[in-house]
Amino acid sequence: MPHVKPQALLRNQPLDNMTEQFHLLPDGKRMRYAIFNPEHPPRATLVVAPGRREFIEKKYIEIGHEFLERGFRLIIFDRRGQGLSDRMLSGDKRQRDHIADFNIFLNDFSSFYEKVIKPNRVGKLVFTGHSMGGHLILRWLAENAHEPVDGAFLTSPMMALASLPAHTITYAISWLEVKLGHGDSYATTQHDYNEADREFVINPLTHDEKRFSIIENYFSQYPDMIVGGITWDWLHAALRSMHTLQRPSYLAAIKNPILTLMGSKDHVTPPHEVTRYLGYLSAGTYHIIQGAMHDVLNEQDSYRCEAWSHLDSFLQTIMGDNN
Repeated sequence: MPHVKPQALLRNQPLDNMTEQFHLLPDGKRMRYAIFNPEHPPRATLVVAPGRREFIEKKYIEIGHEFLERGFRLIIFDRRGQGLSDRMLSGDKRQRDHIADFNIFLNDFSSFYEKVIKPNRVGKLVFTGHSMGGHLILRWLAENAHEPVDGAFLTSPMMALASLPAHTITYAISWLEVKLGHGDSYATTQHDYNEADREFVINPLTHDEKRFSIIENYFSQYPDMIVGGITWDWLHAALRSMHTLQRPSYLAAIKNPILTLMGSKDHVTPPHEVTRYLGYLSAGTYHIIQGAMHDVLNEQDSYRCEAWSHLDSFLQTIMGDNN
């Protein structure tokens, strides 16, 4: 497999080979997705589940070219509520990241799997998810163990956002806010997208300013892609879903090979909390990239090269070859 090339993500090549399509979900909402093919016949299929606020174009620029070079067909989607998929709220609340139950996301992915992924699968099937995307991939694998998925790799999966006491307190506060009828209101400190979100010096995601600006530049050019902060409903639903995911028996049901990569300076999904649960995976391994922040594959080259060395070794094992 080819080695990662410095600044490969910043090539900014146009998405000429992208065909934007929409999958109709069972409730009539639309999920946007795209399929990319490598130059030669694909030898495997990679399904990309983006993190919160991410979208097809960002994931393609970030990891798309590198996986195409490795012979993968890519299937990337905008989850319900972000990118150009249908939103949960409308009007002046459209930016709010809102959901009442994460099972809605799981049902969306099951529908997408049956109608899009399975018909377009070539060779072995690998999933990848970043942060919230990693959370959803783990939950789906735990509840669909019969499906033939050959493996998954995750970056900074949303398995825990803080310590157990902090989770308990936040759960109680979010439960109360929802009960008081504030479910679609922004949670504390959350707001519509604004100039503060564009400040690189205070971002918790990456040390790389150019890579950090990818999302912000797209938001400037395509305002319909903008996602703001989370609502009380989203927070309460996320905490309930994390409590499900944290159960040892739940994670042990996942038999697929899983590689997890995290940054030691990740303050969004702290590694010392996440690793508390990764040990329950039957075939899981993890590596902590010293010095990296939350978005490991969107980091500076030195961190990315280390991450890719682990990732290439994992993929070679999954693929069963030395290419």
